[in-house]
Amino acid sequence: MSCERARKYLEGLRGALKSLNFSDDVEKVVDLARRYVDDTEYYVNKGDCETALVTASYAEGLLDALRLIGKANFQWKREERPKVLVGGTFDLLHPGHVELLKEASKYGDVIAVVARDENVRKIRGRDPVLPQEQRAYMLSSIKYVKEAMVGEEDPLESILKVKPDIVFLGPDQFWKEEELKRRLRERGLEVEVIRMKEKKCIPRGICSSRKIVERVLELFCGKKSRE
Repeated sequence: MSCERARKYLEGLRGALKSLNFSDDVEKVVDLARRYVDDTEYYVNKGDCETALVTASYAEGLLDALRLIGKANFQWKREERPKVLVGGTFDLLHPGHVELLKEASKYGDVIAVVARDENVRKIRGRDPVLPQEQRAYMLSSIKYVKEAMVGEEDPLESILKVKPDIVFLGPDQFWKEEELKRRLRERGLEVEVIRMKEKKCIPRGICSSRKIVERVLELFCGKKSRE
């Protein structure tokens, strides 16, 4: 992943800290923001650009929060946040979907693209439980999502239409990072591709659409999972 965006982010943060005025009672919070900026510089120099973007966003969040509550003031010409595309079926939303979108939002503004009904039928051999318009509507209500839309029949066309800076993949999505970058480059689009390292859920959460269906059948039809 190119570190150019992370370097620009770092420059903006350094400039904000130079012009920063703050109340004495938030000195510890400011110090934490400074440490996140130092971490960002460390990861940029190390070439770990993904982590650099995350630590930079933490520093930005702290400074923005202090300014919002009137405890700090600074001048910062903010770079436009990267556009992050997350694609998927998102049928029967569950905590695993939310965790995926939450993780993606650390890298920029999330554009969620839902698979078309006909694509779900082709891939899974059945209709989705919920129609594409409803799935997009549900996603648009999640705070980590800036915009949700129904995708194109060709998933690559959806990416070309959005023109994201980053494509964020779930741990088990079938695309290989380098293959996806190559296919998009052949169509004239250079993007970063980042994959979430592992699935996340919440304690006692049902983080599978299939398991949600099985639970409904068990409760209302007396049918238990074969597993």
